[in-house]
Amino acid sequence: MKVPLTKNESYSKYSWKEKVERQLSTARTKFGDGESEEPMSDYGSDIGYYGEATLGEQKFQLLFDTGSADLWVPRINYNHGMKTTHNTFDPDKSPTFKTHNKKFSITYGSGNTSGISATDTFKIAGFTIKNQTFGISDVVSSDFTDGPFDGILGLALDSLSSLHAKTPFQNLIDHGDVKSPVFSFVLGSLKDGTNRTGNELIFGGIDPKYSDSISYNSLDTSNGFWQIVMDDALVNGKSLGLEGKSAIIDTGTTLVIVPPQDAELVHSFIPGAQNSDGTYLIPTDTTAVVSLTFGGVTYNIKTEHLVVDDAGNGLSVSGIQGGSVTGSDDVWLVGDVFLKNVCSAYDVKNRAVGFAPL
Repeated sequence: MKVPLTKNESYSKYSWKEKVERQLSTARTKFGDGESEEPMSDYGSDIGYYGEATLGEQKFQLLFDTGSADLWVPRINYNHGMKTTHNTFDPDKSPTFKTHNKKFSITYGSGNTSGISATDTFKIAGFTIKNQTFGISDVVSSDFTDGPFDGILGLALDSLSSLHAKTPFQNLIDHGDVKSPVFSFVLGSLKDGTNRTGNELIFGGIDPKYSDSISYNSLDTSNGFWQIVMDDALVNGKSLGLEGKSAIIDTGTTLVIVPPQDAELVHSFIPGAQNSDGTYLIPTDTTAVVSLTFGGVTYNIKTEHLVVDDAGNGLSVSGIQGGSVTGSDDVWLVGDVFLKNVCSAYDVKNRAVGFAPL
């Protein structure tokens, strides 16, 4: 079944330099190498994709994130009763709410969310899951309040869960509610217009328009991330000769964040590219096409998706940035700059990620 996705609109309160720095620091915190002061929901066109679900018959807008594995929403009067425009969870309004008051804390970007774990009836895309474990947050980083979504639905593998719980999709598989152990994304773009792609998340299958062209790649780790081997990267069809790399596929990250030496290599092949105090800029009118190869199949990043944010003087922020996010020089963090160009499918049973060009 399909979930209609809403795209997070642009945030203009930060400069282009701050936007990149916040994106990098968010990723470092999320993947275990550093600290950050802002969550990923705070800025940028197409930064996040979210949709409606209910917990205990109470409605929420949830960010769909393949880079994490927990479901959480804010409790009524969270952050000591701060004023908020977000939907909040009221245990007293749900006859199916249960908790043993076990504490949890999850770190994303500019801090963390914490509270207690609980269970309740979770509904999404026409499915109903009884006794779904989730976090009911008493404390939420203040920066989350800038985002248009209320909470997060993690779609990584169970082993990554801070709540030590099955994800909703794993429960759908275990209960026999989905015909296939696969969920898939088509991420629309503000530049392309929603109608070009359909902008959807499907639980239990793949859009028929793309199902015949999906090519799968087995996971190369068991750490809970959707991490696969990457064969190479190319610029304008020319191989960069990268070997021994892997990629974490993450809908919750905007950019493609790569080891610093790889970022330098990529941009050395893009005419007019500049390194401005660690942030890569490219000509706004660039015609460069960057491609990634997985399982022997090459997928192009459209030039318009490579151009992220206007930096002035005919330059724009590049959608590929350098950063030691995971602590490894061999791991790329592949976010929406790439994923907007493909239908991406995530096979929980067979531990594989597939792509089909849009």
